[in-house]
Amino acid sequence: MLIYRGSIVLWLLLDVFQFFMMVFLWMSVYNHSDSIQGFTLNEMLLYYLLTNLFFVFSDTETMYMMNEEIREGRISMMLIKPISYKARLYSEVFGRVIGIFSLTLPIVLLTGTVIVLAFNMPLDIRILNVLIAVLFIPLIFMMMFELSYFFGTISIHITNVFGLAILFNVMIRVLSGQLIPLALYPKSLLNILSYLPFKYMSYPVLIILNKIPLSEAYTGLVLLAIWVGIFFMLSSLTFKASMKKIVVFGG
Repeated sequence: MLIYRGSIVLWLLLDVFQFFMMVFLWMSVYNHSDSIQGFTLNEMLLYYLLTNLFFVFSDTETMYMMNEEIREGRISMMLIKPISYKARLYSEVFGRVIGIFSLTLPIVLLTGTVIVLAFNMPLDIRILNVLIAVLFIPLIFMMMFELSYFFGTISIHITNVFGLAILFNVMIRVLSGQLIPLALYPKSLLNILSYLPFKYMSYPVLIILNKIPLSEAYTGLVLLAIWVGIFFMLSSLTFKASMKKIVVFGG
């Protein structure tokens, strides 16, 4: 990742710039209200900052990696190696996520410190809540990997998933509450989202901010683990069936 240092620097600066633009946006929104759907300005800023940090673990590069290997025929070389194709992808994606997280964490901590001092924010963060929030991270990563693996497998049939990947990424940001908290959505939409697993992606931040009772957090952990199992079976069965259709020339 650090080979192209200029790209890394520009990427980090872009994220910081985007965050401070959101700060000015929310400051304007809160000019006429002290609280919106239970969120104060301070909580909204912390929500957006932490959500962007945890969103690193919802990496969807698996889809791009699979699509590239399938289009170039390199998947044939990977399939004949004495290692699970899925396990190899899992390891590569996990390493990439850890690399991005190690770069993002110091920036988030520094930005958060500046925001806390600038707005004189009182911090009421409990260690138990943080520990429970951390338990969601590996499950979120596994769920998103399996889902991305499923859509990556589809590229065997449609050749290119570039447009699908963009749509997938946008939908995840909207359905997970990464753009704005789900509490701000209309109730009719929230009723639909309650049946989907993507709401659990915002749980770590909501738990840290004491917006979710611990009993609901424990239930969320169990349900998220079930969804991981469902997506695992879906992606595995789809990949197994698709291998009967794949044709590679060269590679």
